[in-house]
Order: sequence, then C-alpha cells, then structure tokens
Amino acid sequence: MTKAVLDAIAARFDLEQSEVQVTSIDIDHDEQKIRIELVINSTKRPEALAKSYFGLTGKVREALGSDWSNFFPVINPKFNSGIHA
Repeated sequence: MTKAVLDAIAARFDLEQSEVQVTSIDIDHDEQKIRIELVINSTKRPEALAKSYFGLTGKVREALGSDWSNFFPVINPKFNSGIHA
C-alpha cells in the first residue's frame, strides 16, 4: 500500500519517488480515516508544490484501492525546500 501511495503522491507533485517519504500511516477505524504524514524534499518553490495539492486526495484514494474505499485519506505534507544530495 505504501508504494502505491508514494507513486501517486510523487506523480501528483511531479517529483521523483525518492523526494517523497511517508513518515506515518495511521488507520482510524472508528472515523474511517487513514492519516498519512509525509515529507517532500524538493528544490521546487513551496507555492509551486501547493498548486499540485488540489486533487491529491482523489489520487491517493485511487492508490489505496477498493479495500480502503470506505476510508477517507487525510494527508499532512511537510515541505523541505533546498538542495538535497
């Protein structure tokens, strides 16, 4: 599941998968939510990345597949800008 989510997030932000790191996935069965925390390391300006945030939830829902279709993904990104080796 994590790989599919990473692929969807990287594609949505037009990044390499190595620039996206999922730091935690927490499943709340009572609220039917999947909380996904991630860090994006990129030299792109935060404003440019923020424009790609629209539509991310739908892409992640697709990546989660039918087994998780009743759960809503809550995505909390943290952006690290600058040069990364």
